[in-house]
Amino acid sequence: MAITTEDIAYIAGLARLDPKGAGFDKLAEDMQNIVAMVDQLQELDLGDITDVIDTERTNALREDVEVPSYPREEILANAPVVECGGVSVPRVVE
Repeated sequence: MAITTEDIAYIAGLARLDPKGAGFDKLAEDMQNIVAMVDQLQELDLGDITDVIDTERTNALREDVEVPSYPREEILANAPVVECGGVSVPRVVE
């Protein structure tokens, strides 16, 4: 697939870029190289590759286990100001 200058101008407009002169040519060359690499991927023979997703597994996560938490007083011991069981911070938004 060939990249035209109109394609480059359209893509540059979407990205809000304004390449001028050599920058435009460099961008066109880079885009052509990217498309060539994608075309190389199309040539790979993937017929023998199986899916790597295990659809038989229903839950791959561990079971939830309740564990004791730290005491609130110990966590808030060094807080400068404690109100209603939490750290009080100054208002930032008016």
